[in-house]
Amino acid sequence: MPLSKLFSLARRYPLVPSMLTYSVLYPSANVVQQVYFREKTKQTGIDWKEVSRFWIYGGLFHAPLVYNWLKLAARLFPKDTITHLAAKVFMDQTCFAPVGLSMFYVGLSVLEGKDKEGIYKEWREKFPNTWAISVFIWPFLQTVNFKFVPPRLRPIYVGVFSFFWTTGLAALKHNQKGPDLKQILDK
Repeated sequence: MPLSKLFSLARRYPLVPSMLTYSVLYPSANVVQQVYFREKTKQTGIDWKEVSRFWIYGGLFHAPLVYNWLKLAARLFPKDTITHLAAKVFMDQTCFAPVGLSMFYVGLSVLEGKDKEGIYKEWREKFPNTWAISVFIWPFLQTVNFKFVPPRLRPIYVGVFSFFWTTGLAALKHNQKGPDLKQILDK
């Protein structure tokens, strides 16, 4: 298949490149986290079931969520003004981030087979500080995204930076307790 035909299909079905991107980046981030940041992996090897959960979640759930959120943000605030840019970034952190992070913890917990109490316990312990940490990272990245990246490439831009973010999230997901924001800010 010629490359031009592939690009034509990507323009015709714009969600597909996003799903493919997240289907590669999410499990890759999990593998990086397991290999480089998890001591147990040296003895037990890579947990491929965990990697597959990140693949399913990233490609089938998170990619459509990000894609549709970015479309909605562009529709609600279509102008290239500082006011619309600020509104998109503000909404990204106050509306999308809580939903996206909740979906991450809940979705992966469901794929792990946890019961309702286990899902809620993990979300309650890990979500608040994870969201607080995201407030220091994503506004800058999303400002660049909304200002300089063409709309059709925004999900892929977010996906690339999500690789690094998801590597950290994978570590937080694996740990028994959530991130300690106070400890992070004291450094």
